[in-house]
Amino acid sequence: MTKDKKQSRKRSSKVIYGTTPEERFKEVHGMTIEEWKAKEEEMFKAKTGMSSDEWYRQQVNSSTPIDYLKKSNGGVSQDDIELVRDLQELGLNDSVINVLVDYVKIVSRIGFIHPLVREMGESWLKKNIVTIESAIAFVREEWDK
Repeated sequence: MTKDKKQSRKRSSKVIYGTTPEERFKEVHGMTIEEWKAKEEEMFKAKTGMSSDEWYRQQVNSSTPIDYLKKSNGGVSQDDIELVRDLQELGLNDSVINVLVDYVKIVSRIGFIHPLVREMGESWLKKNIVTIESAIAFVREEWDK
């Protein structure tokens, strides 16, 4: 039997009956999404010695926005430097800027557009998102919507 036929047979042998994404996930993986997340978190903690939240906070707290952009983009442009300066002049601290950068990269379908990031920075200030805790809480709340 060829490799393609083996893979085809393996895929078609199990029918998934779940009607919701959660039910289908449990059928495929043998555990709920929450159990999967807990297992992943446990493995992460065993590997790094800290929770994923602690690790993320350490990452955003230990880098300047320029260094953070260099790590994630492989470099920075003069426009990136001016963006960071603008965000700092608005009153955002470096850790919050790093969270904002991550947030924009994840949710923006049009890319990392500097005017959009500036506008979001202004919006965060108006909403009093000025600490790393409030920035992470805001991102989680938005993600859960």
